[in-house]
Amino acid sequence: MHARLIIAALATLLLAPLTGAAEDQITQGTLIWRDDSCFFFVLKTPEGFGLYEFLGGPSPMVGHVFEGKLTGFGGRKLMNLTEGKPTMAYSETFTDSKSQMEKKIPRQCRKKKSFQELEVQ
Repeated sequence: MHARLIIAALATLLLAPLTGAAEDQITQGTLIWRDDSCFFFVLKTPEGFGLYEFLGGPSPMVGHVFEGKLTGFGGRKLMNLTEGKPTMAYSETFTDSKSQMEKKIPRQCRKKKSFQELEVQ
């Protein structure tokens, strides 16, 4: 009986890092859209598109490459590889399609239409 409990506890500890692995995974994304009027930007990653609110660090510009935990939600520190400095951002949402991301961009952003014109490679 104790052996089974110990094995179950060990299995739980060993498998725990796998839960939420997608959120903990370090990936890279390229900034494909930003709006200075509302401090939001969109990163395109191999998994899809993420909407972030800029909180601090070097100003993110279209074409900059970022690295970090890009698919999760909440505040995070992303490495702006183009500038070589960290950027603080709040991850608002993540989706695997451009059309869904278009719907997630806040209405107050003036340049919302410019996102729709971007060509996704």
